[in-house]
Amino acid sequence: MTQEQFQHFWLQLKAPLKMKWNKITESDLDAIQGNLATFSAILRQRYGDVDKLEVQTWADRRHAVWSGNYIGYKDPEPVS
Repeated sequence: MTQEQFQHFWLQLKAPLKMKWNKITESDLDAIQGNLATFSAILRQRYGDVDKLEVQTWADRRHAVWSGNYIGYKDPEPVS
């Protein structure tokens, strides 16, 4: 997902993002405001080193589902 796509789908991304990375706070979401670099920085701040491939795959799947290019994908249940 590119910065432009991340910005465009920001409103749709907020809920699944918070579900996937539950340490993200509402004030973090306010700070991110669709900025991919800020999102990455906040993930590092909350979780330390995050697997960039995992983040990219997650974002790419969100975009693919919304754009109709990835039918049938279901996220795994979140681990508590």
